[in-house]
Amino acid sequence: MQIKEHYVKLKNSVHAALLTAALISGTAAPAFAASGASAVSAADQVVATVQSATGTADVARDSTRGTVMATDRGLVTVTTPVSAEGRVTVAASDGSAVTMTLPAAVNAAGTTSAAGTTVYPNAAAHIDLATQATVDGGARALVTLKNANAPTTQRFNLGLPDGATLIADGTGGYDIVTSAGGAVRGHIDAPWAKDANGKAVPTSYSLDGNTLAQTIETGPNTAYPVVADPHYTWGIISGTVYFNKSETKVLALGGTVVSWLPHPAAVVGGRSLAGVAGYAVATDQCIKFKVNPALAPLSPAAALAGSGTYKGSAGDGYCR
Repeated sequence: MQIKEHYVKLKNSVHAALLTAALISGTAAPAFAASGASAVSAADQVVATVQSATGTADVARDSTRGTVMATDRGLVTVTTPVSAEGRVTVAASDGSAVTMTLPAAVNAAGTTSAAGTTVYPNAAAHIDLATQATVDGGARALVTLKNANAPTTQRFNLGLPDGATLIADGTGGYDIVTSAGGAVRGHIDAPWAKDANGKAVPTSYSLDGNTLAQTIETGPNTAYPVVADPHYTWGIISGTVYFNKSETKVLALGGTVVSWLPHPAAVVGGRSLAGVAGYAVATDQCIKFKVNPALAPLSPAAALAGSGTYKGSAGDGYCR
């Protein structure tokens, strides 16, 4: 009879579906019951809005307690905070981690849906927040702009390991690079934002030290609410290796920077590494490599999938 009374209080089918999932799983119902019917409405609305924008196929469950996932980067543990002023954490098997704060003004309590989305209603003026652990060993921090009065720039402070820095990847995101040979150990995807009709809203990142600022370009035709998303991963070396100016000069002169690279005279993609590095030095740039370090013990040359150059800027910092 108690379950039927709960159904009578619900005003729409979205509420009914979410409460049914909570009663079956036995996890979300206590959080809802503790706050009353208005909290049920607020949390359910945020869940419905966010999961409509992201889907749930790649969302991992139970991330507030730390979800361990086997990825191509090794074992990764993702933990999303139980309240809005906590930190999202993605930790590698060696204990290193990258954390991210949410743009919260109040420490709103989180409520986790059956699909694994944790929501923090009214965490800032005209703003709802949410987090999701993703099955690729990453984490999303989701901002919902509820109306045209919501601030369109949101700031996320990053906690990076010692010696790590961010380098723009040329597609709107950032590589998270360690100081040891410029190895990429994590990545921040290019941002996205969607309005209530599923239409893409222009958005971009900028950096202020280790603070990632996302700007969402809403306009008179924007349908609210708007959902926007930073997503990042952290793990073992993969993808691209960046070298700074002094390391690039060493390679140009035929020297060795890291043991698993082939000799600078080796030809990759029709060009020697020393030749690419020499061009980078001459044009005040730095050299970078696309790599698969797992192949290095078998064949150093096989570890390289290509090479190129990049130029540092005030936000990038590593090519100096």
